[in-house]
Amino acid sequence: MSSLFQISVSSMQALQTAIATTSNNIANANTPGYAKESVDLATTAPQLNGSTTLGTGVAVTSVLRAFSQVAANQLNSSQSSLGQLGSLQTYTNQVANIGGTTAGGLSAALQGYYNAWANVANAPTSIATRQALLGAAQGLASSFQSTSSQLQSLHTSINGAITADVQQINSIGASISKLNQQIIVGTAQAGGQPPNDLVDQRAQLLSSLSQIVGVTTSIDSNGALNVFVGNGQPLVLQGNVTKLTTLPNPFDAAQLEISTAANGKNIISGSITSGDLGGLLAARTQLVDPALNQLGQIATALSQSANAQQNAGLDLSGSLGGDLFSIAAPAATASSANIDATSATVGIANGGALTANDYVLSYRGGAFSLANASTGAAVAFTGAGTSANPIAADGMSIVLSGTPANGDQFLIQPTVNAAGSFKVALTGPSQIAAAGAIQTLAANANSGSATISAGAVVDAAYPNLLSSANIQFTSPTAYSINGAGSYAYTSGANISLNGWQVEIAGTPAAGDAFTVQSNAGGTGDNRNALASAASQTLDVLAGGTISVNAAVSAMITGLGSQAQQVNSAQTAQAAVNAQALQSVQSISGVNLNEEAANLMQWQQAFQASAQALTIGNNMFSNLMSALSNGIL
Repeated sequence: MSSLFQISVSSMQALQTAIATTSNNIANANTPGYAKESVDLATTAPQLNGSTTLGTGVAVTSVLRAFSQVAANQLNSSQSSLGQLGSLQTYTNQVANIGGTTAGGLSAALQGYYNAWANVANAPTSIATRQALLGAAQGLASSFQSTSSQLQSLHTSINGAITADVQQINSIGASISKLNQQIIVGTAQAGGQPPNDLVDQRAQLLSSLSQIVGVTTSIDSNGALNVFVGNGQPLVLQGNVTKLTTLPNPFDAAQLEISTAANGKNIISGSITSGDLGGLLAARTQLVDPALNQLGQIATALSQSANAQQNAGLDLSGSLGGDLFSIAAPAATASSANIDATSATVGIANGGALTANDYVLSYRGGAFSLANASTGAAVAFTGAGTSANPIAADGMSIVLSGTPANGDQFLIQPTVNAAGSFKVALTGPSQIAAAGAIQTLAANANSGSATISAGAVVDAAYPNLLSSANIQFTSPTAYSINGAGSYAYTSGANISLNGWQVEIAGTPAAGDAFTVQSNAGGTGDNRNALASAASQTLDVLAGGTISVNAAVSAMITGLGSQAQQVNSAQTAQAAVNAQALQSVQSISGVNLNEEAANLMQWQQAFQASAQALTIGNNMFSNLMSALSNGIL
């Protein structure tokens, strides 16, 4: 009789736990991160009854949490990738919008600038057309500045987002560590049964963390969860929480890097490649910085080519033209870790050879090395870094103020500041050099058939550029210059002197003479204006393979294409993430229909156990009545 009571009571107790577990599942069907639970039932130890062994009932051995570590890892990994692409997508679209609007305005401003030169060529003495050219040049400068400013503003936005992500990572890390302690204590108090609700909370925190930064995990024997970020940087490890912090970049204090609080020098930005934080870092290094450099490369090439042409002509006063545009010098920043005060100065030796790259110049073991700042790839160079023998590479000329200390590094940014500093240098319309700097004349008494070209300036800085020179033929095959020397004549060959170059073609006679002299007074000359207008098709970038117009168009197209690629990747990753989430939900999610069926099953079993207990109680009452009445 006692076994009947024991079996019925154990059954009712176990079924009561099962009903409570099922009810808890139903109550938390929509709770984020909740994993459904189920009771694990087992028969209790049997008893020997005479020659027969009888069961003694049922017991709940544990409340199981429906969970797959593999599915959870896949979900967290997909969320990290989706977070990275989502953040990257945000900034890619912003950069593309800047390219399509502001930089698109730059394309229009550039065309307006060249058109204004054509108008000056049509009326070289007109102050109105010259003033219009200055206005078009100013509009072009404003477009460069505006585009650069908008790109620079994204740096501020990225810094703010990085700071917010780091704070959130630290907060989640502290919360996971706190839950670890509670889970350890709760598991010990429950005889090895982990507190599932706390484990769910911890898993949900880890899921949230994976959206911000890529994570890997391990679980200690006591149930504590260890969390690592980046390439294995511990965030939560055996009860210890490592806080992350932001630090100024060693080369650029306005750019934040991620480090560990325990060691401020331990910058781990390069190892964080996924999650929202990885997307922010990628947006900065793969989008914003390259766009700024590319824009600066265009501004530098345009400034140099425009100034070179302006310098090769004469203004209305008969003076050689001054620079039309001005830009800031390339940036050369010493690392904050350098142990001496050696500085670097960078000049542009060949604008056409410039790239849109940044570089790191290092000095170790008594020798310099130059590397691409983004890829770390070595860059070939010549020179020793002195004023007499500068380091020359990719169109740059680098001079050090002294001998650096071992380990010193310098960040070289040849184009980053060019677009933002792009300005019009001329102050008045009369300073526009529309006329050619030199003119050529054939002597009236010439009897041969030779003719001379208009001449071209090849070195506007040559001191004697505007000095007169007389070319006189001593015979049909030889000539002297200013009465000196004897040079062999070849029809159509270049004759160069004083920074200019001319061609004489045909058959000269002995005594024929030609003069090359200053074009001062040639106010109606438009040769330099024509050359400036035609320079829009001049290939001045990428080693003389692409024009400024084409470079602007290529930049706009490239930014749009990059945005499209990221958008497509984000859409694909969203599908992968949805599939991973569905996989987790199929394992851990609550199915209300299934739980309703379980609830009915447990309820019916509970009622049957209660009926068995009632029957046992009636049997016991009848037995006691019989004993008291002397029936037995």
